[in-house]
Amino acid sequence: MKELLAATLQTWAQQASPEQLRAGPGAADLGGRSVVAAAADDLASSPLFAYLIDLAGTDEAGPSDPQRAQLDQAVLRGIAEHDRYTSYTSAVSRLLTYPTLTKRLGRALESALQKRAEAGIDAHATPAVAAIGATATEAWLHLCTTGVLREHRLLGFLTDLPDSIADVALEMATRLPRIVGLVHEHFHDDDLLMLLQRLADIPEAEADAGFELALADLRRALDADNQDELIPALARARSGFAAVEACDEARHDAQAYAAAIDAIMAFGWSDPTPLHDAVTRLEAAVHQHRAWLSGGYQPPWNWARVHAETAWLQLSMTLTAAAEPLHDACWYHPSQALAALLDAYQAGRSFAAHTNGGGPGVEVLIQPAIEGTFLRDANRLALLDRALAHDPSLADDDAAQQLHTAIHAAITTRNTASRATTPPSTGGDRLGKDLSRLTAVLHHFGIEDAASLVKRAPPHLQEVMESLLWNDEIAQAETGNVKVERKLQELQRELAGSPDWSGPMGGPFTILLRQTMLFLSSRYNIGATMGGQRTAYLRSSGGTAPLEKPLHQDYFEWLSQGPLYNTLQAEPINRGRGRADVLVRFRNASFCVECKREQDDATRDGLRTYAGQAAVYTDTDAAFGILLALDLTTPTSGSPDLFSSIWVERVQREREDDPRYIVIARLPGNKPHPSATTTPPRRP
Repeated sequence: MKELLAATLQTWAQQASPEQLRAGPGAADLGGRSVVAAAADDLASSPLFAYLIDLAGTDEAGPSDPQRAQLDQAVLRGIAEHDRYTSYTSAVSRLLTYPTLTKRLGRALESALQKRAEAGIDAHATPAVAAIGATATEAWLHLCTTGVLREHRLLGFLTDLPDSIADVALEMATRLPRIVGLVHEHFHDDDLLMLLQRLADIPEAEADAGFELALADLRRALDADNQDELIPALARARSGFAAVEACDEARHDAQAYAAAIDAIMAFGWSDPTPLHDAVTRLEAAVHQHRAWLSGGYQPPWNWARVHAETAWLQLSMTLTAAAEPLHDACWYHPSQALAALLDAYQAGRSFAAHTNGGGPGVEVLIQPAIEGTFLRDANRLALLDRALAHDPSLADDDAAQQLHTAIHAAITTRNTASRATTPPSTGGDRLGKDLSRLTAVLHHFGIEDAASLVKRAPPHLQEVMESLLWNDEIAQAETGNVKVERKLQELQRELAGSPDWSGPMGGPFTILLRQTMLFLSSRYNIGATMGGQRTAYLRSSGGTAPLEKPLHQDYFEWLSQGPLYNTLQAEPINRGRGRADVLVRFRNASFCVECKREQDDATRDGLRTYAGQAAVYTDTDAAFGILLALDLTTPTSGSPDLFSSIWVERVQREREDDPRYIVIARLPGNKPHPSATTTPPRRP
């Protein structure tokens, strides 16, 4: 039977298309379900084990079907008994892509994985058995972190290891540090730290174990409630990463985290040079680490680690932009300075490159430095007040108004306390003639007792003011570009016509829409020197027209470096009976982005023809989607501007109760250089 199945599989492989080869054979391709079920045990013990996983994972028979039961039992036997490391690893990686199958196998699967893990730590385990045990433990970790299995048996298995870890084969010992570190990151059991310390005594595992211990210190710092807890934890983490660098100079991940800590600690210093230096080192380390990992397999339970480095880089670069206005004697471009500080303020509050989600973390360092900019400098507070009062992008923004209310509530409280504790003045303005004009400016914006605002408050009053600020919801950051904000507000007003436009769906879609708008803005401006090969699809080459794939890849990478980095999925299947280009998953809704190219008609009517496909992907979810179109029809007089190239199309099919709302975003390709752009004729 095994030989017959192998011959059938070889015949199928010779005739299959590339897409069919990637997807693997179906039961019908191998002679039918009965043939596959009869040979299931042979498949489980052969190098074709991965195909058995595929067949069981895609089987749609009911729970009482005997052939499905045969497939499931064969999968369990393979997980528990298969003895070829490479095919076992391939099969397990396939298994993790079928959540329905893993849930169906449940505790029986956990028992099989635990059996292999226990065999892998046996003192007499061969290298192959130890390596298979490590792979099984990694799969066990994945199923626990995704909620398929409970974590208690895994924690028990790992916390019992410290006393025997010295006898474990290197094939298991060298892979345990990352497993143990991720288990600690997800489940916060500090008994695991003892195991990491024992692993650090094994020379071959020392660097990995030290890195995980340093990450544990960093997580403790990010969950700190105050600077007294934060700074020592950051210092311990920084020392740990330095030790890993000393042990292995190729550890770009340790270099990245060390530089990120340096950047956070340097923010707020009077000299911005250390911050700039740290961000430069961080950027180089992140890029080197990404290049190091490119082309290799990354297990799904490890993806967040790579994305976290990008999150640190994004935060650090935001702080770099805010460092200059934080210390400048005056602001030559006040709106840009305000935007940079608001970006950093929001970034510090929302930063979450760890999983615990406990205390305020880096906010403890960032928030007071930015608040002090406005509370200690009356001119800057006046500029903030004026921006909130007159900037159209902030006037209707609830978060910005909350910031305004919070600061002035703190000022009023401080002034009340100051009047109660300060003896009456003996006459004259204590600010002196040089500062007396500040009083008039601040009174113009309705601020009473301006003199006490600009003088240094006693420590106990600063504590009162800080308490009020910490307990209020502070404004979300804005881009600083008024026209971009106006366009986003215009799109939101139109999308609000949908019955689905509520907090759990409208809010997340707004985040995706903002990131798409910023992507368009960047790609409209980017030139050949800065864009390089990655954005070559945007430049006129005189050769073959670019395909939509480079646009898809560029957009996906852009989203991967922003706040949505851990919500993305590329080309998921079974979405509206097809394959979407980009899927963005939130807790209560998911949204699809479809990428197209247009060589003939990139008008609104021309691009609307693609909106139907984008609408299909919303059939079972929120009624919002995005169509990103590469316009290859740009005339010599130039493409339409950014604000004319993004709009909302309503798509409502027969017998549908409500329309689908598809945002179409047009990105010009083959765009001529500004010097080669002709002036269009005057319009009548």
